Amino acid sequence: MLKRVLRISLTIIIFLVVLIIILLAASLRKVDRQPFKEANYYKETLKNLDKLEKMLPPPVGKNLQVGTGKAGITPPVGVPLAGYGARKGAPSKGVHDSLFARAIAVQSGEKTVCLLGLDALIFNPPLARILEDSAKSKFGLDADQILFTATHTHSGPGGWGNGFVEEQFSGQPDSRAPAIFVDSTLVAIGRALKDRKPAQYISGSVNAPDYIRNRLVGDKGETDPAVVYLAFLRDNKIAALFATFSAHATVLSSHNMLFSGDYPGYFERKIESAISGPAIFAAAGLGSQTNRGKGEGFKKAEYIGVGLADSVLAHLQIKDAEPRVTLRYFRLPIKMHDLQVRITQNIRLAPWLAGRIFHINKAYMQVIALDHFVIIGSPGEFSGELALQVKEHARQKGDLVTVTSFNGCYLGYVTPSQYYHLSTYETKLMSWFGPYTGDYFVDIMDRIVDDLDK
Repeated sequence: MLKRVLRISLTIIIFLVVLIIILLAASLRKVDRQPFKEANYYKETLKNLDKLEKMLPPPVGKNLQVGTGKAGITPPVGVPLAGYGARKGAPSKGVHDSLFARAIAVQSGEKTVCLLGLDALIFNPPLARILEDSAKSKFGLDADQILFTATHTHSGPGGWGNGFVEEQFSGQPDSRAPAIFVDSTLVAIGRALKDRKPAQYISGSVNAPDYIRNRLVGDKGETDPAVVYLAFLRDNKIAALFATFSAHATVLSSHNMLFSGDYPGYFERKIESAISGPAIFAAAGLGSQTNRGKGEGFKKAEYIGVGLADSVLAHLQIKDAEPRVTLRYFRLPIKMHDLQVRITQNIRLAPWLAGRIFHINKAYMQVIALDHFVIIGSPGEFSGELALQVKEHARQKGDLVTVTSFNGCYLGYVTPSQYYHLSTYETKLMSWFGPYTGDYFVDIMDRIVDDLDK
């Protein structure tokens, strides 16, 4: 009898071991470290870029027209805030400062683009797709004519999550928030398109190193201290401003339960008090970059936002404004490695399993160029250190480039390959496509700059 029990027990143990091995084999993979230039996804993206490059129009300057629009997106109190998992989806308790959707319509000849900015954590991809469809039906705008950006405030509207991961950062779904996002952004676009008038533009960059630091590796890493701006003039007055900066909008902690634009909100309000139209603050290369300044909480946010705004206002030279512009734009489909969501340094979840947790749809880079000023919209939180490489490549060609994050699709953090081994939030938990994603993106962005210069 004992032998029989032992045989049954051994059989069960062997069965369980085999089952575990099968489950592990089905659920886990080794991290793929194949150089990206040897990979099919890279080659396919190059083919896509080559097709778009052949379709680019010649650089012929046309008269510039610009229109602006703005609409509120502050949701009702009780809608959760987005940005920190530590809030656990708790309802908001009030409004510190109002939040907005802003739009700048830029037209050159028959070509028109809309620069959009939201006082929000990100431009949620499903909502971006809805907005694209609506903008097409209402205004005749194609998707590649729209640049999505966000301030990345961690005290903006939540309630837009549509999956486990999204809900950790935005709280339980609340239909009021997505409706406000889409409806108000469409209102801002409509107002901007209707408002178009002859204009001029100026662009530039001013360094503000006192307001930024490297949060990933401290003094061992670099920061991108540049506030890059694009200003539009009508009747010799600044009618709109689009600006980017790389410090994370995390001055306000998870303890704050009031809606607020954080320091970018102070920046926008300060600029708008000095010009005749809206100011869009767009989060640039945020990876590894965070804020620094004096004070705490809202006082610190004001110190940084107003300081950055004053730096830009002091730097603007309207006498150099251009009334004609070559406007070029396109949306480049980006092919990606399959998901490499790691559980150890060298072991990742199988793509089929990772895909059930992380909802990744299409990916692209959005490109808008006004003469030698180029905006590249990145599909994720692009590293500020990587952005420095792209900017330097462009500078050598006489171009001014800024790379924004949150362009309407989201691929997590895009970090330099030399940091991939670090067990940090950015480089492990939120880096989803393998060790060379950052190098891959830099290569493609450099090629975009080269193609625009041809």
